[in-house]
Amino acid sequence: MLHLTTIGLSLLMLGTLGAAPCASLKNGDDGLRFCETIVYNGTNDDTHSTEIVRRDFISREKSVYDLAIIPPRYTYSPAVSSCAAVAGSNLIGFYDRYNEDLIPNHKSGSLIAGVAYSYSSQDEATFALAHTLYDYMGTDETGTTEAQFVDGIKKFCKEKGMSVSTASCMSSGSFSFSKAKTYIEANQPIVFFVSGYNVGFMAERDTFDSIGYSLSTANHVMVGFGYYIYNYVTTAGNVTDYYFNVASGAAIDSAGLYNINFKTRIIDALAVNIY
Repeated sequence: MLHLTTIGLSLLMLGTLGAAPCASLKNGDDGLRFCETIVYNGTNDDTHSTEIVRRDFISREKSVYDLAIIPPRYTYSPAVSSCAAVAGSNLIGFYDRYNEDLIPNHKSGSLIAGVAYSYSSQDEATFALAHTLYDYMGTDETGTTEAQFVDGIKKFCKEKGMSVSTASCMSSGSFSFSKAKTYIEANQPIVFFVSGYNVGFMAERDTFDSIGYSLSTANHVMVGFGYYIYNYVTTAGNVTDYYFNVASGAAIDSAGLYNINFKTRIIDALAVNIY
């Protein structure tokens, strides 16, 4: 585990995402379906856009907690509407560090300088994992429900002789940052089920921060592997921004900062432990 109090994200980078859009579908008692297909095609479609936001300040304090210096950033999409399977691959990839039998023929990563863990890139073994999870989650062209996501992860892990527990990071129907923060510090990634999302890249300056966002209106699943808290003193008063370091599942912008209060709605968020 890597616990940092400061981190520098060097350049403001904006990627371009393409996606097959999907509606906010209801499927009987199965609930909302998460159905983004993330493929890079060199253009933005009608679900994606970019935006740059600037935060001017008098002073800034930052708290950062990351579970790895480079978390899993797998993006391989086995079929349409497969964001849940991609997110599940990143989640399983994280725990493969502790039990490398989860993903056979795959090296999970390596320890850097004895303290910072860096996960390996995706490979044929993680591609196969995404296909398996797609099947186990019962995903089709309309997507995957949250229940199917959890059932697919549990089925996969049971076959590996491991158990799965989940804990909600919601409180009275709203996302609880304090709950998620506690689970992250307990080495448990957070799976976000969202309607509309952002992936941001921060450029820090002496008197302002600038963050470039890739935005989507689609229903999506992604995994958080750390949290960032920015406390600002501004001319208008004190402001706090809350982010999670996420594996977005996107081929471009595969990792970045997810602003939980910017053009997004968190449907649910689960801390997941595999043991």
